Amino acid sequence: MKLSTDRNKGILEGLNIGIVGGSLSACALAPMLLRGGAHVTIFERSSGNLDDRGVGLAMKISTLAELHRRDLIDQDLPYVPIWLRTFSRTHKTSQDSQDLWRTYWRQPVAFHANHWGVLFKSLRKRVPDSIYFKNYETVRIEEERNGAVTLHFLEQEPKTFDLVIFADGYESTGRRLLHPNLALGATKYFLWRGMIDEWESPLPAKYADTISYFGYPFGHGFVYYVPSPEHGSTPGKRRINWAFHETIADKDVPGIVPDEDGYVRTGLSPGAASKAQVQYCQAIAKKYFPPYFSEVVERTQQPFIQPVMEACSPNYVKGRACLIGDAAVLSRPHIGGGAGKALDDVLSLVDHLTGETSLDVALSNFEKERSVFGKEVFELGAALGKHLVEATPDWDVMDHQSMEHWWEKVIGDRYWFWINEVDSTHPYSTDSKS
Repeated sequence: MKLSTDRNKGILEGLNIGIVGGSLSACALAPMLLRGGAHVTIFERSSGNLDDRGVGLAMKISTLAELHRRDLIDQDLPYVPIWLRTFSRTHKTSQDSQDLWRTYWRQPVAFHANHWGVLFKSLRKRVPDSIYFKNYETVRIEEERNGAVTLHFLEQEPKTFDLVIFADGYESTGRRLLHPNLALGATKYFLWRGMIDEWESPLPAKYADTISYFGYPFGHGFVYYVPSPEHGSTPGKRRINWAFHETIADKDVPGIVPDEDGYVRTGLSPGAASKAQVQYCQAIAKKYFPPYFSEVVERTQQPFIQPVMEACSPNYVKGRACLIGDAAVLSRPHIGGGAGKALDDVLSLVDHLTGETSLDVALSNFEKERSVFGKEVFELGAALGKHLVEATPDWDVMDHQSMEHWWEKVIGDRYWFWINEVDSTHPYSTDSKS
């Protein structure tokens, strides 16, 4: 398929396109659609700044390279290369303060760690302010007799478009409106998350390009470096991104009440944690994880909670309305590629729009291509959630051989963390199946 260029405009010339949602996907979409001659308007439901969001994320190396090639992000966008995933546990006997934990399994991986806010800021600068509208909450869509789609908003006047693209994330209004019978699924576990500056408690040098996992009876925790909004990926000035999963069954987590079926549906934003919640989070980390991990958690002033939700839309396209990213398929976060999947959706959609002479054919072909991948990602996320959190092995007795056998059963014939993209240049052995 041809890649989009300013000279290959396909059906975009003069097309009136509305994008619901104003984060990563929307800000990658808009510049390419504008270059193709489309009229584009973005409607973001929030009224605040999005670039102050500070979570870490994993990105395929090939996706970042394509964003660079299409001039959607800065060439010097900072990232931290991650080449290994390790599973470790607390030493039982070691008194060596430099030997912070015992690693019993190493697995090659291949991704670049990014900071959500840094990536968003780079994408957003290519979107004209004149087309980006905040505080627009979509409440209804209406399909017109000519195929156009009208967006109805909570407080503003409705607007009609030739094509509407919903890029509005895990709580997608578009998904709910297009598929009203599709419930947003939840799980019986959640994530504690947070970040600190690297200089507060740096990772050992040998783990600088590693995502380090620590198993415990209720799932696992992990740490890895991401760029800092202020200092980029400069060693010594990066940020440490951490998280650990926790099942809710038979627990009394302060302020976190599951629904009547035991599912966790509410989160906790940064800065909203009570003293009791912070103390609870720190106590869990201190009880179950190596001292280094508990120190990182203790130094985090604003830990927050992310519920683990999931949804798989039966269709990406309905008429002239289209879902992309988490709005289309929301998988559990164990894959680490939600943002990357959304941006790959964007690239695919634009390529189809610029490569076809019919809007309906372009949308149909886009759906055929991406829905297959989306379903695979959804199923993989559920499988990983089961084996990494809900039904974990006894991490304390696992060694390299037993972990290899366990992982082969978990992953089957699927690929994860994209080593196959960089087999010839990977700095570590790629003998392990991934």
